[in-house]
Amino acid sequence: MFALALKFGAAVAGGALLALGALSLGSQSQELEPLVSTGERYESNSSPVTTRERNNICISPTKIKIKIMSYNVWSREDVEVEERIKALGRLVQEHSPDVIFFQEVTPRIYKLFLSSSWWHLYKHSSVSPEEAEKGKYFCMLLSKVRVKNFISIPFKNSSNEKGLLLAAIEIGLQKTLIVATSHLKSPNPPEMHSKKRVSQAKAALGYLQLFPNVVFGGDMNWDENIDGTFPLQGVWKDAWTELRGGEDGWTFDTKSNPMLQCSYPLQKRLDRFVCKLEDCSMKNVEMIGKKPIPGMFHHNKGKVLPVLPSDHYGLILTISVNV
Repeated sequence: MFALALKFGAAVAGGALLALGALSLGSQSQELEPLVSTGERYESNSSPVTTRERNNICISPTKIKIKIMSYNVWSREDVEVEERIKALGRLVQEHSPDVIFFQEVTPRIYKLFLSSSWWHLYKHSSVSPEEAEKGKYFCMLLSKVRVKNFISIPFKNSSNEKGLLLAAIEIGLQKTLIVATSHLKSPNPPEMHSKKRVSQAKAALGYLQLFPNVVFGGDMNWDENIDGTFPLQGVWKDAWTELRGGEDGWTFDTKSNPMLQCSYPLQKRLDRFVCKLEDCSMKNVEMIGKKPIPGMFHHNKGKVLPVLPSDHYGLILTISVNV
């Protein structure tokens, strides 16, 4: 049994703003490592930022609506990676999310992000160029909205890129939103690693339960037929089932995604957003990245196949602040 002190809970100005205060994970998060990275956030313009300048980064005093994108960008660099990242960038520009969760980012993909025209809009990044060089592939979080701090908590007995990545963003009205992403244990082959995946999900949710306003999204690799119901308790809600319950929501679909024609047949809602919101409301969720890149093809097992931004589809969640 370990006790992990995280300075992430003190009330400021009457309550909703979270700063670095003390919390204990206790037994509910035994899947999480007792080592936490709370290093300085990386400002994506790569230049020193003064306190005054940081205070001016916020989009507006109160963000009435907040748009969050989650996308597994596919670490396969041999499948037209430059064109895929350009297409992904066009989706970022089209939807203009305030916060982005990326999974399966490689050092090369990170460099492609750095050279993209949209990159400078996201002043806060959880990963610096120096850190990116050290990873095989990893999750990252980007934000236009001012970030108090990033916290990275590795999962126990897992590779370095697997863990819980979160940040507190200021949304005005003395309210803070915790945004968090993860890439849970992959089912390779599909029937394997369910116990580990369920344990990781429960650990992440158990930790995030400590906060009043949370959006947790990413590639959960979840299969209800193998893993059971996603372990939501109490006021936690699944954005897709709440807002679009009549639709399948398959973010990995070898039938609708022509790039995956030669892959193991699979139609699953691997990616999802789950929310615990006291001061905000879920408004809309949509799937993106379902169209092939015009004029772009690749060869797989003797077939010429279209290329999409990723093997996964992305998700966009819009929430509003209750005022």
